[in-house]
This record gives sequence, C-alpha cells and structure tokens, in this order.
Amino acid sequence: MAPGLGAIFYHTHLVKKLAVIALNGSFMRSEYSGNNMDITTNHKKFSKDLAYWLLPCWLVIFIIMMIHYSLNIAKDKQYSLHNEQVIVELIEKLLNDSLNSMTSDALMLSYIAKQISIDDSNTAPLTNYFIELSKNDDNYEQIRFIDIQGYERIRVNNISNKIYTVDSQDLQNKSKRYYFQKTMQLSQGNVYISPMDLNIEAGQIQQPLNPTIRIGVPVFNIQDEKIGAIILNYKGRKLINRLLHISPNFIEHLYILNAEGVAIIQPVTSALSTLTSKHKSPDTPPPFQFNTSKQLSDELLELMSQKHQGQILLQDSYITFTQTFSNRSGRWTIASVFPKQRFNLARIAFADNYMLLYITLTMVLSSLIFLFRYHYQQTNNLREQQAYDKQFRLTLENIQFIAVSINSDGIITFCNDFFLNLVGYQKHQVIGKCWVDTFIPQKLQQQAAEALKQALVQELNQTKVETVVQTNCGEVVLVSWSSTYSKAHGNNLATATFIGEDVTEHKMEQDQLQRLSHAVEQSHNSVMITEITGEIIYVNPVFCELTGYKKHEVLGITPKFLQSGEMPEVGYDSLRQTIQRGDEWRGEFHNKKKNGDLFWERARISPVKDSAGNALYFVAVKQDITKEKQLAHEMQEQEALHAKQDKLAAVGKVVNMIAHDLRNPLSSIKMVLQIYARKEQDELFDISLEQVRYMEAILEDLLSYSRPEQFKPEWLDLNKLVEFAVNSQRRLAKEKDVAIEFSYPHNLPTVYADPIKLRQALQNLLVNAIQAAETSEQACPLVTVTTNILLTDSNSMILIDISNNGTSIDPCMVSKVFEPFYTTKAKGTGLGLAIVQKIIESHKGSVRLKPINPIGTLAQIQLPLSNHISEPISPIKDVIN
Repeated sequence: MAPGLGAIFYHTHLVKKLAVIALNGSFMRSEYSGNNMDITTNHKKFSKDLAYWLLPCWLVIFIIMMIHYSLNIAKDKQYSLHNEQVIVELIEKLLNDSLNSMTSDALMLSYIAKQISIDDSNTAPLTNYFIELSKNDDNYEQIRFIDIQGYERIRVNNISNKIYTVDSQDLQNKSKRYYFQKTMQLSQGNVYISPMDLNIEAGQIQQPLNPTIRIGVPVFNIQDEKIGAIILNYKGRKLINRLLHISPNFIEHLYILNAEGVAIIQPVTSALSTLTSKHKSPDTPPPFQFNTSKQLSDELLELMSQKHQGQILLQDSYITFTQTFSNRSGRWTIASVFPKQRFNLARIAFADNYMLLYITLTMVLSSLIFLFRYHYQQTNNLREQQAYDKQFRLTLENIQFIAVSINSDGIITFCNDFFLNLVGYQKHQVIGKCWVDTFIPQKLQQQAAEALKQALVQELNQTKVETVVQTNCGEVVLVSWSSTYSKAHGNNLATATFIGEDVTEHKMEQDQLQRLSHAVEQSHNSVMITEITGEIIYVNPVFCELTGYKKHEVLGITPKFLQSGEMPEVGYDSLRQTIQRGDEWRGEFHNKKKNGDLFWERARISPVKDSAGNALYFVAVKQDITKEKQLAHEMQEQEALHAKQDKLAAVGKVVNMIAHDLRNPLSSIKMVLQIYARKEQDELFDISLEQVRYMEAILEDLLSYSRPEQFKPEWLDLNKLVEFAVNSQRRLAKEKDVAIEFSYPHNLPTVYADPIKLRQALQNLLVNAIQAAETSEQACPLVTVTTNILLTDSNSMILIDISNNGTSIDPCMVSKVFEPFYTTKAKGTGLGLAIVQKIIESHKGSVRLKPINPIGTLAQIQLPLSNHISEPISPIKDVIN
C-alpha cells in the first residue's frame, strides 16, 4: 500500500501544521549565504543586480561609440567630397594648360602649312617644321600631314626619343579614320581633339599598347582652299602620368568630356590598379581598353550643363564636376564619379582603429562594476544575516515546536523553552552540552553521533527525520525533525538548527490507522477519500477495478470525470450543500467507467473532522448496484408486460365473444348479398357488400391485436423480405397513383425474426405511407423504402426507413398514434400501428414516426442483430376461432 490510508492522514496533517507556522512567520528559512542560503536564488539575484548596472553602462558606451562613429564617417565624407572638388579644380588647370598647348601647336603648324606652298615635290619645309617641333616637344609621338583624299603625305615619328621621317612607301591612307573625318569637317581656325584610344598601324593596333589623343586641324592654301589636315598624336600616357601625379587613385573614377560630350579620358581601373598596386614603372604600358562612346548618362549631362561647376548626388554616387572653355575646341567637362560605397572604407578604418579601444573600455568598466556590486552584495548579505539571526532566534523562542541548534562539534548552542519543558531541564543545564551524550540513550549514542556528523559534513537540509530523545527523568520520546544548515561566518562555527515535534502519540495513532487502512484496502466496496476542495487523495483497489482507472490517473483531480451526464445537476447541488454543512449524504450515482460503460453506485459520503469539528477530508464508500438496477428494470418491464397482457386478455375475451356472435350472421348476410348481386346489378348490393367486408376487417384487426402471438423465427435475408412486402403493395400504390422506390445496401447481415409477423408489420406501414402520400401537394406522390445498418459500441441494429412526401405528421401525435383504438381516419379501428408496435417490440426492436422537414413523414424500424426473441405471455388460454 503506497501510500496507505494512515500515512495519508498523518503526513498531510503534519505538513499542514508546519505550513501554517511558516505562513504566520513563526518558522523562517534563510535566503542568505550566512544561514543555509539558497545558492541558486542568490546567484540569480546577483545576476539580476549586475545586469541592472551593466546594461546601462554598455548602452552608454554603445551610444558614445555610435556618436563617434557617425562624426568620424561624416568627417571622412566631408573630407572626401572636399578633396574631390580640389582635385577636380587642379585637373581643370592641368587640362586647360594641356589643351591650350595642343591647340597652339596645331594652329601654328596649320599656319605654317598655309604659308608654304605644298605639293608632291615640295614637302621638305613642312617636314623640317615637324622635326623641329618633335625635338622641342616630346609630347607628340607622330606629326602628320594628310591630304584631302586621306593619304599621308608627311609623317614624323618620335618613338623612344628617336625622331625620324617615315618613308613614302610606309605612308597609309587614313580617309576612313574618325579623327580625319572630324577634322575635315572643321572650318578654318578650329581644332579637333579626339578621345583617348590606341594607335593603329597598317590596320593593326600598335604594340605595346599606346594610348593616344589626336589633335586635328584643317589646312588651307593661300586661296583659302582646304587641301588637307595636320594630325598630332599626343602621348596619352603623358597626360595620365600628370593626372596620377595629382592623385594616384583619382583617375580610377575620372571622366574628361570634349565639347561633343564624348569621354576623351574615362576610368581604366584594371590598368591603373595594376600600375599602382604592383608599383610598376610609369613607362610600363598597361593593357588599356578604350570605348569612345558616352560613359555618362544623358540625365547627368543635362544636370552638369546647367551650371559651370558643382557637386550633385545622383543615385548611388556623388558627381563632382567643372567646365573649362577653349576658343578653338569648345567647352570641356571634368567629372569625378565618387561611389557611396567608397565610404565603407571609412567604416572599416573605424573598426580597425577604434573597435579594440571600445572593447577594452567595456571590459574594464564591466570588471569594475562586477567587483563593486559583488562587494556591495556581500556587505548587504552580512548585514541582513545579522538581522536574520536575531529574528530567527526570537522566532524559535516563541514557536510551539521543539527548537535546538547544534554546532559542527555537536555542542548545543541554543534551545527554546518548549524543548526545555519537554525534556525537564533548565537552560543552563543544556547550553554548551554535547547533544549525543545528554539526550540520546546510551545504546544509540554511537549511531546518532555518526548520523549527526554526516549531516553536518554534507551541509544538507533535511525534512522529517525521526529520532528518539531521552528526557531528564529517563523517558524516551519520539521526535520528528526538520533541519536547517547554517554555514560558518566570522568566529562562529557551522550550525544545524532542528525544528521538531513530539510524534509519540501520532506514531501510535498511525499504527492504528495502518490497520484501518489495511481493512479499507481489503474492502469489497469502492472507497474514495478527497480533500475538502474535492481533489482525490486516495482510492482503494476496488475503485480501480470497478471504474477501469489506475490510481495515478485519478489522484489530485476531482471526481467530476466519473459523471455520465445522465443525472440532473440538482442532485449534485444537494450533495454539495449536505457535505458542506458537515452532514452525511446518502444517494445514488449514475457514473461512467473509463471505457465509456455506464454503471450505478449507492454511496455514503461522510466528513472526517478534527477535534474542533472542522472537516479535514471526505470519505465516500460506494457499492456497485448496476445489476440490482438492471434486475429492477427488468421486473418493471415484466410487470408492465403482465399488465398489458392482462388488459389484452380482457379485450380478447370480449373480442372473441363478439367475433363468435357476429361472424356467422355476417357470413350469412354476405352470402345472401353475393347471390342477389349476381342476379341483379344493383349499386345497393355493392355498397352493402363493401360494408360487410369493412366489418370483417375490423373483426380481423381486433382478433389479430388480442390474439397471443405464436412466433416461428428463422434467419432471414431482410432485403428480400422488404422487397416482397413492397411488391405486394404496388397494386394499391398504382391505384392511388403513388410511386414506390426501394434501395438497400448489399451484403446486409441476416436477422433472426418471424417472416410472417414482420411482413405484416411492414405491410401495415406501407399502406399507411401510401395513404399519406396520396395527400401530397407535390406533382408526384412518392414512398421511399431503404434498409441500412447502424453500428455502435454497445449494440448493432438493422434500420428500415419508410418515408412519404405527403402531409407531415403532427409532432405531438408521434407517440399517441401507437395507442390501441386511436385513429385520425374516418374509417379504421386504430389498431394498425398498435399491431406494428406489438410485433416489432416482440422482436426486441423499436418503431417510431417523425415528421420530415419541410414535408413528409418517416417511419423507422430498428431491429437488433441478436437472435433473442421474447415469447409473449399468453393471457388467454383458449381462443375461440
């Protein structure tokens, strides 16, 4: 028995008393380290306090870091954009000087060419000027004169500071080149400057790659007739090196646009990054690639054309631009595209420079806060511990329980008056004495000393430890202890404080309750014990066997799970009111088992009271009376059946007497009418014969209802029986203009029934359905017959539904129409449905009528699949036929 009934009473009673004392403040358990403090709780408290200080500190550091970060990024952004403006202005001056120099050299050569008469035999003077210019200015790699047809007439090369004139057989036709075509379109005194591209010799790109800017000027003779063009190949690397000298990385996002909006210089990131990252010499030609198409959007060009210089933000880039004007070559634009992604470099630099500083600062401040709060908590704990010790001693003095404190040497340091009254000593006789030597019997001293030492070494808090205590007069009492351990602090040793009570009488009561518990366990009745709030604290094995629930499934919950819903709530209200008054309640329950089965119990529920008359528990002793209820119900059914059969017997005597006295006269009258009807065709004979047949039908119904049934059951295919009954009524249905539909499921189980009696019941219901359908307001009166099977946990039934679409039956009449001799028809005995009910109930089945929404009536027969058919009790021993 785990736990036994006695253990439940005793243990719960003790725990309740200790709980009341704790709630009233008479017994306290220390929450601090000095007196058995809960270390986990203390750690949580310290962690919460530390988080309260650390989180604001971290938040302040984070805010300072973010402000520093924002200022640093803003400063870097301002510096970068200002640097862009400065460099763009420097490039503007450099470009202006370069353009003026190029333009001046080209116009000078054009002027000289105009003054010199140039023909096929006189090119030397102009050639000499080309050579002198190459010697004085090494910025030009080629200086050429191209005639109006596009053929080179003169070309002077300056390659690697080697100046020479190209032979006539190596001169080429440049008429298809864009710079020649652009130059020939200019008027006198204007200069064309091409975008930077690669030089082409004999249709092949010159190797190594050599970026070139071409300056073209048209040449006129004395008569101002255009005779050709002078083309100067300006070394693009010279200009690039100057730009690199201003800012090594700037050219990676620099555009220089001529008057036509074409970039003569555009970013060449791969080449310049190769040149700068690997520290190659500027003379080392990188793998340049050029595209003379516009590199800036039309939207940006439109914005830049609206003012001379400025800085705008377009999409994800800052555009810094300025414009320079040349009288000979138009307006030039310098634009620097600075992507916003470049600011990520400042973010990375900030993390590299300052993140370690802020992490170090955070760790230092966190360590200081940790040390400060730890010291503060220790000081606060000590202060509270001292206050606790004082309050704890005062509490122990006043509680009505034994209180003793023993240090780690086994010496008594404190005891209250309640303990002194129990043992019969004075305080000065106890304080400072050894506990084991003073209060433990000699035979148990060694065992007690080892147990006490082990408890003090393990520093454990114990509850419900029972030991014996020897009083001053030598009497031994049994005491139940709960111990609280206090760690050593200061000069004080570790101490264990024991709170207990004398349980000698309780132990004796417990033994008695154990015997009572054993008797309850072996009881043949179901026993349940609940708290006053209704929670179950004990059930015996009979309860588990009866309900199907295991003990652990019901302990701690209320008995509501047993309610079946079959009993009215008023009964439960009466139960609650009775036991709350402290009175015993007696009654019956209709409850439900775990498997869903219903059962009846006769119960007595009584309160268990304490000495003050207060209810502690409720004990319910219950007896299973399900079989008793079933037997009583069967007896009631038999009594009702006997009463009904007695009534039928009386009716049967009268009916048989009437049938005996009326049948022979009716037969004679019927025979006479039939004879005269054959001789003379008279409507009165037909009416008379119809009335005689109606009277015979009434006598037949009376005899059928009152006659004791003689059953001859057999296993039947119900679908065939129903189909036969339906077909037998189709002639009547046709005369009434009523359609009959029959549907059934295949493989319907067979039933054990009397085919003649069952067919009679079906025919009566079919005739009623046809007559009811005749009153239908629908276009087609219809009777529907269906069979089916109904499966439930407790039983299985065969269903026969006969429905019609005529006028619905009044819901108030669905039970009354089965009463004998009750009818709503002008003609009829009122025995048809009574005979049907009698036949179906004799088969242990049921029949019912119900209206169909919106129109029609359903007659449903339910027959069990079992083969048990009751033989009716015959109230009439001799029936006169």
